[in-house]
Amino acid sequence: MANISKAITQNLLDSLLPTFGKPRKNIPTWDEGQKMFIFDQHVSGSGNLSYRGIRFCDRVVVVEKVGLFHSWTYINSIELFAFNDDQLELLQKRDYDKVFRNEEFVRKETVTMIMDYLASAFKSQKVKVAEADIEHHALQLVEGCYKSYLDSSFDTRLTKIIPQIENR
Repeated sequence: MANISKAITQNLLDSLLPTFGKPRKNIPTWDEGQKMFIFDQHVSGSGNLSYRGIRFCDRVVVVEKVGLFHSWTYINSIELFAFNDDQLELLQKRDYDKVFRNEEFVRKETVTMIMDYLASAFKSQKVKVAEADIEHHALQLVEGCYKSYLDSSFDTRLTKIIPQIENR
């Protein structure tokens, strides 16, 4: 435990959890309940909080735009990205208007978006693949995106992904 105590310096703790009136270090925050990183938070002039959430696996990145209005949480959009070398490319985007956010809805939409992308890619390559096989792969990808960052085997390429998302 001595090494951990030495690693957590007062400066580090103050940058991550500052006292009132001091700025917090601008890093994405892992939300274990939603299984995603929260970043790009801002409060509108009317007092509503909006943020972007990001989750990813070894093949795709999913970005949610979320709005908290009064006591309701809405999903504003879902974006699906693929890796192209060390860059991200947008594959699908869906916008929503006054749709309540819940995990089941986001998962189903993400599976559908991946299935649509794969089906269209296979069709353009003139490759016939059963819909059940496409759905199986889409479900596996989405499940991989819900892995906990706190898991010891989680890939930490977040430092390369976040800057690309922030610039969009």
